[in-house]
Amino acid sequence: MNRLIWLLLALLPGSALAEEGVIYRCTSSSSDVPTLQRTPCPTGSKQQVLRIPGPANPQPAAATPVAAEPAPAPVETPAPVPAGPAVAPAAPAKPRRADEGRTIMEAGMVEREGANQILDSATLRRDADARAEAGNGPPKPPLPPIFQCTDGQGGGYLHEYEASPGRCEPMTVQGLGGVTPMNAAGCEVVRDRCEELPEAQRCGSWQQRFRDARGRERFAAPENRDTARGERERLQAVLEASNCPVPG
Repeated sequence: MNRLIWLLLALLPGSALAEEGVIYRCTSSSSDVPTLQRTPCPTGSKQQVLRIPGPANPQPAAATPVAAEPAPAPVETPAPVPAGPAVAPAAPAKPRRADEGRTIMEAGMVEREGANQILDSATLRRDADARAEAGNGPPKPPLPPIFQCTDGQGGGYLHEYEASPGRCEPMTVQGLGGVTPMNAAGCEVVRDRCEELPEAQRCGSWQQRFRDARGRERFAAPENRDTARGERERLQAVLEASNCPVPG
């Protein structure tokens, strides 16, 4: 029975046991199970008074010292850089006129015909003068006519200025009785077929004539070298007088 009483006391709210007080144990006539309450038992019930001492004042718990957190390391802030004087933007280079020469310090590497050549101001000035003279000078005349001819054997050749004139081909002369006289001779006038080339093809044809003449001059015998040189110079002059460039 005492175990049951203590079990019921354990079920009471904690506030009821916080201090010394009186608990009434009531047993009704209709039930053998006692009840515990703070007020006196009702009339007709068996009442038993229980005094419960309050708990001793507990010692306050010692405060656990809290370790102080280390202070954060100071962060060095770079000092602001004083603003310097504003730099004025560079003025745009003055455009150079086409006819204005360069100084010797401005001479540079100029690529020409696949090679790098150092040109000084004098060379640049000469080139500029040559271009200006070519652009402002009078227009050059077109190349003279040139003809593509075919001989009797099917070979082709070029003839300048006019169609190839007729030529005399020797003929076999036989006298009466099958005897050929000593001074007998005869020929037949033969004319090759020639066709004038259009103006668009003249430059290439005159350049081919110049290459052939230059090859003959290069391999000419000493006694024929002057004649071959004169022919090459004549054809070169024809090309230089026109807009057709001389082959390199």
